[in-house]
Amino acid sequence: MKTKEEIFKSLIASDLGMLRAGAYRVLKDSNEADDAVQDALVSAWKKFDQFDGKSKLSTWVFKIMMNICFDRLRAAKRKSEKIRKFSAEMSKKRTETADYRIDLMNEAVHELSDPWKVSLLMVFFRGMDIADAAAELGFTVEKFYQIIHKAKQLLREKLQVAI
Repeated sequence: MKTKEEIFKSLIASDLGMLRAGAYRVLKDSNEADDAVQDALVSAWKKFDQFDGKSKLSTWVFKIMMNICFDRLRAAKRKSEKIRKFSAEMSKKRTETADYRIDLMNEAVHELSDPWKVSLLMVFFRGMDIADAAAELGFTVEKFYQIIHKAKQLLREKLQVAI
């Protein structure tokens, strides 16, 4: 009578290709297929006393291997779903963070006094040319630049406190 070691050596010698091909057909990845075959052989080795002999040993190991393959596919699907959900949550948080920052900036601008608020709104929010905005408010271009500089400084201070 053959020993357990001899039986498994014979199985590996004769049926390893068939096991790998079956695993690859399911998993579509040679590394994953090799891992599934190895896991199936280890599992069959550990549970060898449960083999009833009603089928060929290779059929029994093939069934174990296919179950492992399907378990791997289900695990990959769960992992993919978790990654998709996490990605969606992170996208939502980035949007919420961006919205929060925009709201914070908008609030800070509207808390400024004139002429700082009006100057920022005209140039950065309405897209007016510096010279046109300065003329509309009755300032020289140089004075308008000073006002914008001071407005930015005030915003930085306000936003630093808010963050």
